[in-house]
Amino acid sequence: MVDFTFTDDGGTPKLMLAEDAPQTTWSLKPYMTVPKNVTVPPLGTKSLDMSIAIPAGHGAGSYYSAIVYAAGSSEGGNVGLSASGVSLVFTSIPGKVNEDLKIENFGAYHLAKSGKEAGYAYINTDKPQSIAYTLKNNGNVTEAPVGSITLKNMFGQEQIISDINPNKSLALIGQTRTFTACIKLKTAEVEFGGSKSKSTDCTEPDLWPGLYTATLEGFYGQNGNNTKELIKTATFWYLPWWFILVMTVIILVAAFYIWKLVKAVRLKMYGPQYKKQTRRK
Repeated sequence: MVDFTFTDDGGTPKLMLAEDAPQTTWSLKPYMTVPKNVTVPPLGTKSLDMSIAIPAGHGAGSYYSAIVYAAGSSEGGNVGLSASGVSLVFTSIPGKVNEDLKIENFGAYHLAKSGKEAGYAYINTDKPQSIAYTLKNNGNVTEAPVGSITLKNMFGQEQIISDINPNKSLALIGQTRTFTACIKLKTAEVEFGGSKSKSTDCTEPDLWPGLYTATLEGFYGQNGNNTKELIKTATFWYLPWWFILVMTVIILVAAFYIWKLVKAVRLKMYGPQYKKQTRRK
């Protein structure tokens, strides 16, 4: 068993594999029993008996560690595993806990692709496919926020994102975690291991150029504790290059005709004398 923390604002855990790694305040290692060695017969399977025993009167909160699996031959030494050799284990002790999520950021979000880093954008030339919010967990329990996001264009038309945490992701203790939700979902049927299942992914939403307002209405809270709210409003622009080019042409044409109109009005007001002065200049 090893403890783990986080690597960034995503969901990738950072395993603390060093033998002298300090024990975290949320460690399950003192309370969990796992077998050190298990013999698996050739072409067979083996069930592992594990247990968690929390002392009576222990404080409420979230505790978690990781179980690392390594295969070894009968002659000693390790052999490679083709699949992941890590299982994350979480447990929550009920009772009065410290729950404290703070919204660090909220708005249109672009996932990392084609060498570009992921991040928020206030002005978008590419059509945004996701809305994201970043939370800082200052409490002593892991949190999985729920709720909805309302997206409204400048004409008041609304679109609801009904699930702000579709993967039921957790904000670990002390972590600043970014959660993303698709503006529009695409559902596809995938086949794996002879069975079929449905997969959802973000697809290009039906957004027109202009100003958009997004409102986050989220909630979080452990059983037995008061539910807390996450409320935030953000704005962003969607201005594709073709729209910028068209608007630039329109503005230039409008400016030209305004100049022509002003010139004609002045000529009418001041007569030929204004025309002579203009020529001298």
